[in-house]
Amino acid sequence: MHLMSKSYKPVAIMCFSNGMGGMEHDAVKLARRLCNEFQVVLFCKQGSFIQEHAGRYSNEFPCVGISFSSTFFSIAMLVKVRQLLRKYTIGNVIFFGASELKTLHFAFQGFDLNIVVRHGTTKSKSKNNWLHRLVYSRVNYHVALSRHLLKNVKKIVPPTTGVKYRIIYPSFEFAIKSAEVETERNGLIITHVGRIAPGKGQLDAVIACAALADAGIDFRLDLYGHVDNEDTRHELRQAIDRYSLADKIMICGHVTNISERLASSDIFLFPSYGEGMANAFIEALHFGLPCLCYSNTVFPEFIEMGFRLTLAKDRDIDGLSTKLLHIAQNIKMEKELAGENIKLAWSYFNVQRERDGWAEILV
Repeated sequence: MHLMSKSYKPVAIMCFSNGMGGMEHDAVKLARRLCNEFQVVLFCKQGSFIQEHAGRYSNEFPCVGISFSSTFFSIAMLVKVRQLLRKYTIGNVIFFGASELKTLHFAFQGFDLNIVVRHGTTKSKSKNNWLHRLVYSRVNYHVALSRHLLKNVKKIVPPTTGVKYRIIYPSFEFAIKSAEVETERNGLIITHVGRIAPGKGQLDAVIACAALADAGIDFRLDLYGHVDNEDTRHELRQAIDRYSLADKIMICGHVTNISERLASSDIFLFPSYGEGMANAFIEALHFGLPCLCYSNTVFPEFIEMGFRLTLAKDRDIDGLSTKLLHIAQNIKMEKELAGENIKLAWSYFNVQRERDGWAEILV
């Protein structure tokens, strides 16, 4: 079915997070993906990173900031959302998040809406109680970004009458390119991308890289991402000093041109403890980088999809170190193997495939 073979009702993409991580970027990115074929409005928190980021694309879709204080229940949000649903004659809602759904359930009352909850992170706490059964009762679709996440949703979120489940992979706008086998550099560039926070993998990456230094391999590890937790940053600096790696490891902070940084890297090291579908990991696959991560959450699924990557046993830092050393010592071969990921990544994560997936469930 071609997207424009039917007339779609306007779409509200809602994400009220005050953070600046993958979910927030994804909300803006999805608005951009859909706005050429659908009437899209992005609802977000007033003064948030999302509102600032979306402002760059004000010529593509409107973004409306809503002022509220409580994420548990907010009368101000309820009233404002109802006003905006009428103003933009919204027929579809795509909601990113969890907490605000309690308020939105009541804001949606009396409107004929196709409500979609989009899931991009692994949840651990069960929501099978009377309150969550109520707030999820209006949901038409649960959309997950991977099979792992879909399984997690079915386990955590209470099933409600008539609800449907879908997997829609996110997309990236990278052209297909042939793999280029580089000669070995004087010094490998290893990259990690993620918020500086517990469980995101930076500390494990630092420890693993100590094995390279011990083996006399020249390298630089760049850690990109917003500092979300000062204690974690302090732990990182302590580990860097403990292993005498201050001249080898850079805490670079958040950058906007991460694609350029990945394109100039040799290895993507991503020992996260729990991911739904990490954007940076998919980007690394697009660039044909040898990727090393733990065998947890979504990562074994990439192997099943046909991608070539290296998995270490979950949270086994010694195993991680051994595998990183092997990749570094065999970097030319590893790049040749990883180059096979480029076209496969384009196939799974291309824009038209994502748009078509959304077109199937929007009304």
